[in-house]
This record gives sequence, C-alpha cells and structure tokens, in this order.
Amino acid sequence: MPEIRATPAGERTFQVEATVDGRRHAWRVGVPRQLSDRLAADPETVAKGTIAFLLDREPPGSILTAFDCSVVPSYFPDYEAELPRYLQG
Repeated sequence: MPEIRATPAGERTFQVEATVDGRRHAWRVGVPRQLSDRLAADPETVAKGTIAFLLDREPPGSILTAFDCSVVPSYFPDYEAELPRYLQG
C-alpha cells in the first residue's frame, strides 16, 4: 500500500498525494459532511481512505483528478460498505 498524504485545500476538500511505482500522483477530493458523519471519521481520513480504496481497484491514472466522494458509489457500489476498513490507516 502506498503512503498517502492529504493537505487541506478548502472546506472539506483535500489535495491527496500518493507515490505508486515510483511516480507521484495527486487528486483533489471533496468529502461530503454526511459521509464523514455516517462513518464517524474526520474528512481528511475519509479522503485518504477513498484514494486507498480506489488504488486497490484501478491504476492511479484512471482515477479522476478532482472529484467528490459522493460520485464513487456510481462507479463502485461497494464503496461505502468497504470504506471503513480503509479508514484505519
């Protein structure tokens, strides 16, 4: 699992970076309040967990460069059921 870092980039928005196979990748990830509340997790953790979840399912270059977590279930229906295990680091 690559090291994933997140930096605040606005209200409930994060610049998330990961190095995969020696290449640095970055995404701008928005986290809806309802999602972080439902998961009882801080938004930064949800943003990082979302990228980890996506990296397990597709190559880094296939992940949208900017997105809101609310769109992920339309691509991966198991997102909310699987996300909690990615929030633990």
